[in-house]
Amino acid sequence: MRRLPWRSALAAVAVAVAVVWVIDPLALPGERPIQFLRPELPRAASAPKPQKLSKYASPVRYAYVPACQDGSGPCANWNLVTAGGERGWLPGADAAGSLALSQDGTRAAYLRGKDERYVVADLRTGTLTPLPVRQKGGSVGEIFGAQPPLFSLDGRHLLIQLDRLDKDDETVLERPMIVDIDRGAVHRLPATDRVVGWTDGGLLVVTSKRTAGLPGHVTKAKFTVYSPQGKAVRTFTLPGNLTYATVPSPSGRTLASPVHEITPYGVADFGVTLIDTSSGRPVRTIVPGLPAGWRIREIVRWDGEDALVVKSSGPYNETGHHVLDLATGGMRPIGADMSDVADLPLQPAGLGVVVANVR
Repeated sequence: MRRLPWRSALAAVAVAVAVVWVIDPLALPGERPIQFLRPELPRAASAPKPQKLSKYASPVRYAYVPACQDGSGPCANWNLVTAGGERGWLPGADAAGSLALSQDGTRAAYLRGKDERYVVADLRTGTLTPLPVRQKGGSVGEIFGAQPPLFSLDGRHLLIQLDRLDKDDETVLERPMIVDIDRGAVHRLPATDRVVGWTDGGLLVVTSKRTAGLPGHVTKAKFTVYSPQGKAVRTFTLPGNLTYATVPSPSGRTLASPVHEITPYGVADFGVTLIDTSSGRPVRTIVPGLPAGWRIREIVRWDGEDALVVKSSGPYNETGHHVLDLATGGMRPIGADMSDVADLPLQPAGLGVVVANVR
């Protein structure tokens, strides 16, 4: 089981607010502090109001947590946008919970509140498949360290990792489970530090251990690929500094990691580095062709072996989603309209958006 301090997330927010107050020398006693306003971004041409839809005629491109948040149908549930322009809200998919979409945009998975059971919705037919996995008391949420469900690359299996609070109100992640969606079979994996993601060989997880055999490193990261049936099929070891911020390619032969460096002037970005899993060595670094002031915030997943789906942010902290071509460094926006996405102050940028079909 893995413990995650949820209190530290709130503490980090408090520290950030405190730092902003301290470094504002112009906010004198009795005076209103200076406010820096970011320009309003142009809204997309009148998008249709989301309707209550259980099935969709075309694959879903992305889902988002709506900005309205007033408790009504479309404001209380995840909203979906399809390649054909349909905009619907998915009944039962509470906007306060996690949502997963298959990469082809035809399936959604979420925790159903009324019976605390994970379910998978076929977005083409509207069929709902309850899974034999319950999260009693609900999930603590991703902001406090919960692992959201993850579809396998073919959409046939789902990674679920239950969570709970211990006596000290710390988040504890239980052993990961792989669920066969159509058959309902559940395969429980050994305890691990972190789920990395799916490859075409199975689910990749990582566990860190102390080591004396890697010069310059006090820990090493043991990566294991488990088949959908829960069998260990491959392992490899990398230096401990590569434990986090890595995303596996479909083949599992390459990991991708954003490269950031803290400098006296802020955070410098050096693109995305690809790492060979057989040797643990960087293969090359791709410099993305982003406009001035924009940077990659997170790698969402791979799109095939030659492109990455990424979240990026601009000079005014606006958020975008792009496909990064690893051969050219070119960036193609996926067309996600962020104007209606909830701007939740305690959530990392882009947490309220889930990307599916980008073709």
